[in-house]
Amino acid sequence: MKILAAFAICLVFSTVANAERLAPEEADAIFMESLSAAQAGRHDIAIRNYRHLLRAVPTARIKLELARSYFSVGKFKQALALFREVYDAPGTPKTVKRNILPFIEEAELHILRVRFGARIVSDSNPARAPSGGTIFFNGIPLEYEPSSPREFAHGFEPWISVEKLWDNGLLTKFNGSARLFEHDELNVLRGRFSVGRMLPSKLFVEASLDAELNEDSPFMRPTLGAWRRFTLSSTSRIGVGGDIGYTFSEDHDRSGQFYRPYLFGDWTFRPNATFFWNASLEHQNALNDYYSYDKPSTTVGLDVKFGGWNVSPNLSASWTRFTEYDPFWRLNRKDVTVRPSFSVSHDRLEWKGIKPEFTIFHEGRDSNVDIYDYHQTGGFISLRRAY
Repeated sequence: MKILAAFAICLVFSTVANAERLAPEEADAIFMESLSAAQAGRHDIAIRNYRHLLRAVPTARIKLELARSYFSVGKFKQALALFREVYDAPGTPKTVKRNILPFIEEAELHILRVRFGARIVSDSNPARAPSGGTIFFNGIPLEYEPSSPREFAHGFEPWISVEKLWDNGLLTKFNGSARLFEHDELNVLRGRFSVGRMLPSKLFVEASLDAELNEDSPFMRPTLGAWRRFTLSSTSRIGVGGDIGYTFSEDHDRSGQFYRPYLFGDWTFRPNATFFWNASLEHQNALNDYYSYDKPSTTVGLDVKFGGWNVSPNLSASWTRFTEYDPFWRLNRKDVTVRPSFSVSHDRLEWKGIKPEFTIFHEGRDSNVDIYDYHQTGGFISLRRAY
């Protein structure tokens, strides 16, 4: 609720002193009485007074205070309608919109929070195919050609998420996405359903089911996970968690147990700049050891806001070591994958909560088995609904 206290500072709207149907002194007195009642937890009095004032003085400040009281007593539909009305008003400052948005999201979560969007993709190598060429085995030259084409392509990636926080404290989520290109071998359909709960100890526990449909090896993966975030200071947080589950693949050899402990955190070192990071260690124990691996990975990045611009450079890297010794290559395969990216958006480019974001990236894998090397460069425009 601390963010809501900033409304009084941020809002530059008309005040109750401009009442037409109430004398200014009477309107001010009712408004102050309503604020005091809300601060004391008497939201029934505050709601009655704010509704009376709103008929005479339909200002954004009164709408927000009424929405705040509705929110506090669990009347999320009424609160959401008022928060959205102020958010969508042409004269609402961007700082106020940023303060309102978390409360819109929270209110929606209690009703049914639906998010959707799409990415328009251009990619130099969407199949992540190597270049092919001549390889040597015991001095004998062999010609290698990748199974997938290495060519520039355009694609479309729609997605949707649906979330609800139930009265019993359970949080259910569904996420679905598709990757659509001209070539069928590049197309992917993904889905995830999860049920979780935040325990009194602030530990979040979750059970989920992931599924992916593709031409190579469709799979399903039931998972149990848990995480907890710790506040280190007013500007920094750290979290720890882990997942454990089993992969059921159409290619039976790839089926098997997996686990993934991870750490994550963020540090807001400037009012408009946040550093974030995560690190994990994934282990897949497949039925066929050829597909078993250990993969530590990490991501670091920045979220920076200035002059209405939102920019986010980040860098991801992973180191994959396959556990089975390959007698053909006489080694254990090891891959290093690096992906820098840069995203940018602007606050003015928004309509009814839909905001475009442009991202460029490059991804490369360097393997001690040359035929697994690849590089891809691309970009995409994301259109997502913020609320």
